[in-house]
Amino acid sequence: MQRVEKMFYNGKVYTVDSNESVQTAFCIFDGRFMAVGSDEEMMALCDEATEKVDLKGQVVVPGLIDTHLHVVHTGTIKMQLDLHGMDKKEILTLVKEKAQNLEPGKWIQGWGWINDKWDDPGFPTKEELDQVAPDVPVFLNRGCGHMSWVNSKAIELVGITEETPNPPGGEIIKNEDGSIRGVVTDQAQDLFMKKVPVYDDEDQKKINLLAQDEFLKFGLTSVHDMGASPHDLEIREGLYKDGRMKVRTYNTLRVPGRPWYDEMYEKSMEYLEGGIRIGMYDNRMTVRGYKISGDGSLGARSAWMVDDYNDRPGHKGDGKWTDEQWDAVCYEAHKRGFQICYHGIGDAANRQALNSFEKVLKMIPNPDHRHRIEHAQILQPDDIARFKELGVIPTFQTIFLHTDKNVAEARIGDRVKYAYAWRTMIDQGNVIPNGTDCPVESCNPYMSMYCAVTRMDEFGEPEGGWYPEEAMTRMEALKSYTIWAAYGGFEENLKGSIEAGKLADFVIID
Repeated sequence: MQRVEKMFYNGKVYTVDSNESVQTAFCIFDGRFMAVGSDEEMMALCDEATEKVDLKGQVVVPGLIDTHLHVVHTGTIKMQLDLHGMDKKEILTLVKEKAQNLEPGKWIQGWGWINDKWDDPGFPTKEELDQVAPDVPVFLNRGCGHMSWVNSKAIELVGITEETPNPPGGEIIKNEDGSIRGVVTDQAQDLFMKKVPVYDDEDQKKINLLAQDEFLKFGLTSVHDMGASPHDLEIREGLYKDGRMKVRTYNTLRVPGRPWYDEMYEKSMEYLEGGIRIGMYDNRMTVRGYKISGDGSLGARSAWMVDDYNDRPGHKGDGKWTDEQWDAVCYEAHKRGFQICYHGIGDAANRQALNSFEKVLKMIPNPDHRHRIEHAQILQPDDIARFKELGVIPTFQTIFLHTDKNVAEARIGDRVKYAYAWRTMIDQGNVIPNGTDCPVESCNPYMSMYCAVTRMDEFGEPEGGWYPEEAMTRMEALKSYTIWAAYGGFEENLKGSIEAGKLADFVIID
């Protein structure tokens, strides 16, 4: 008989099992839950050598799982300028200070600005950066990751002029007089990213460990990395081999940068030929997903819409691939058994993904494919029911609500009724994994669950909630970070609840 190595008692243990039972104690053996129940039941399984831990009435939940974030980007911003929550004046002051001490050949890089929160919510300009950093290139990612603010020096080094055409799937935004404004979206960012110096392997290891520190401090025991190259995974494997990487990662392959279609297709085929790998390093690393972006973001007006933006007539956003291009890649990934994770914000992007999934499932049926649409943010009414019908998983980042509610109605008007439709999706029988898209937002899962339940921001606005009829219950919010999240990675029999036989991943909360 197995001996109980450790027993935790006198707690309030939300097991998230099929009965949503709440217990007080559990036992652990060899890294897995051995038994769950009352203090008396668990004490009866122990002997004198068992380590016993008094939880002192604290809450225990299963290890939390963020199903949509970016490991490398989360660590990278720890090595760049962190612009989250800053107004424009604060950002410009920070850039000026950095420019005074920059090594030759380096770029000033940063992440996290959100113009919608500024006194002047219009897109910023290159001239503003030129005033504080005229001689060094500056490249600052908007918080959504789908727009960047650049200065004249960066534009000069990249070789962009007023005559440079927009690349497919991106825009070099111009002023009314045709001059370059200093912000670029989506695929146009790649023109700059190819010039920015890259981090070496030692820096990449540091970046992964900095990201891990951020995850673990919030109780995230597993994360789904939404886009890694084979080299990224080689770096991560080395960290698992030497025992420095602890957090469990469910990894999706993605061609880095914002490539042209031919490059994207060629690299994707190369990546997919490597096949899926499950449960490596004591169930700490799995490679099973394939990630592709179908459009941009709502804040940058690059989300791909069926109809024009309300606040920019004549503009529908940026679809990245033709139907034929996306169908070809979708087929190849599906044929090889990968879980496809398609980034879809706008209703046109979501429709493209659903159409393609429907086609490949007719060609190669798979009742348990669990393909996903990441964000599934704005939908056409006729497309909502197709998720359940096709078995496509909508993954949401409920934390987006605290900022998106400030711009959504201006961008899309009445179409917001078919956006952020969490309650509708749940009531139709969908499983909804949750996440944060960190570093787009903080990876704080409690803020994300708060938004899911209240439909309010951190300041309690708007009173009563923003379209509160789409709110989740507290248990549903917890499931979105536990058992539903585990299901989103084919791991519901391995983690996501506190039950005998599952990995002993849990969080103690005050």
